[in-house]
Amino acid sequence: MEWLKSQLRQGVFGTGWVNAGISILLAVGVYVTSEIYALLNHGPNVIFLKSPLDDLIPAVPLFVIPYVSLEPFIYATLVFFLLFRTRIFQSAALTMIAAWFVSYAFYFFLQSYIDRPTLTGTDTLTQMIRDVYASDNPYNDFPSLHTSLSTVLAIYWWRVDKRIGIPVAIWVALIVASTVFVKQHYIADMFGGLLLAFGASWMFLKTVASRQ
Repeated sequence: MEWLKSQLRQGVFGTGWVNAGISILLAVGVYVTSEIYALLNHGPNVIFLKSPLDDLIPAVPLFVIPYVSLEPFIYATLVFFLLFRTRIFQSAALTMIAAWFVSYAFYFFLQSYIDRPTLTGTDTLTQMIRDVYASDNPYNDFPSLHTSLSTVLAIYWWRVDKRIGIPVAIWVALIVASTVFVKQHYIADMFGGLLLAFGASWMFLKTVASRQ
């Protein structure tokens, strides 16, 4: 019980009203920023980043599981950070918002497109991929937000506790890989997302998280 209390004192209920207010505003900011995605998810595309290597990567239905896990992973992580690590939450939220807006700039000025395959399987996992395709237009590809957002959270989990950070990093590696194995992104999109995640995280870890 004392351990839990000590952890909560570092969260939104233990760091004062000012930090609580900032955190709530950032939580709203994360949600509002995420909603802009749908407004930009249309053509025409300006760039098409398919490479010969992308043709060699098959669609692997099993990877749809880590792919669709991103949203609950984001929510669970942010709630944990909010409750137990306010400064980490603020830094992670700012990093994610920055990653979104950099991506949105690409989607607005250099919209990208992916040529998704026609899937013929009738199994549950293949149908899940079809559901992903049906819910997301084949635009907003470079850089990959699945890659950047999941990697950002892995970096922050590593900062909080390496014992948790290791399994989280493994799962995030699967999420990143899933972007190409579900045929939602090209290799260039994935590497663009990684570069964005590490760059934005470095900036806000140095400025916001380091002040705790």
